[in-house]
Order: sequence, then structure tokens, then C-alpha cells
Amino acid sequence: MGSKPVIEQNLLDLCRRLIMQGAYTQQVALQRDLEQRIGRVSLATISRLLKQLGVVKIQNARGQRIYAIDGSQLPLVTPQHPLAEMVIDIVHSNNFVLIHTAPGYSQAIARLIDCQHADEIIGVVAGNDNVWIAPKDCQRTVQLCHGLRHWLCVERKSED
Repeated sequence: MGSKPVIEQNLLDLCRRLIMQGAYTQQVALQRDLEQRIGRVSLATISRLLKQLGVVKIQNARGQRIYAIDGSQLPLVTPQHPLAEMVIDIVHSNNFVLIHTAPGYSQAIARLIDCQHADEIIGVVAGNDNVWIAPKDCQRTVQLCHGLRHWLCVERKSED
């Protein structure tokens, strides 16, 4: 019985990551991607998750109305929170690592990474809520991603 809140939180986290990474225009597309990862999910559950996450529809650069996380629903930023708490997720491809942060925190995270991991990376580029990292050796991208997760105390949220 005690596992239901954990399962619910994991589902919320997964839904949040998918919305931040994708360009969903309809609930059925989000439902499909969730079902590929965890199994059957009803549209009623999707609707409830969107409401809990404070998801809004915004217009992207292509003029499409897509789901987005309302900025007020992201982590509460206070001086008492360590910078690592502003990291939402860390993912990778074969060639780079991408860190999703709370808005406005990517510059600080990028600076820390640039100073601490200079021997493992070619460069770091920070936007508003993303940090893009190019490793020196693309054969070690997975290890770099895992190392950054450990260093920033970010538990594994994404599939490798």
C-alpha cells in the first residue's frame, strides 16, 4: 500500500520529462509515449497528470500549440536549496549530454561543470534551462552522463 505514492511520483516525473523533451499537441500522443514505457495509461490519468503538473498550452516557433510545464510549477528556488536541486534531468545521446535545469540555472550549472570536468569535455553551452555538453571522447558519453548524475546527485530518471 505504501508504494502507491512512489508509483504516482514516478509517473509524474516521467510525464514531466516527456513534456519537457517532446512537442506534444494532443493527449493521445503523450499517452502513446507513456504506454511505451510503463504500459496501459488511460486518457483520464493523462488529464489528471497534466493538471497536477500545471501543464499549459503554448505556441511554439512553428505556430503549433504544444503542452509545456508552467514555470511556476518547477522547483521552488530559494537560497537554501543547493544548486544541484535545480537540475531536473540528465540525458545523453551517442555524441553529447544534455542537462535540463530549472529556468535560469543552466549558466551556473555549466560553469561548475566546465571548471570541474574540463579533462572530460570539449565544451559546455548553456541556454536558459538546458546545458549541452560535448565530451572529448564520444565512446565515453554514457560514462560522462552517469558521472554527472552522480556528481550532481541526480538519481537516474531517464532510460539509457
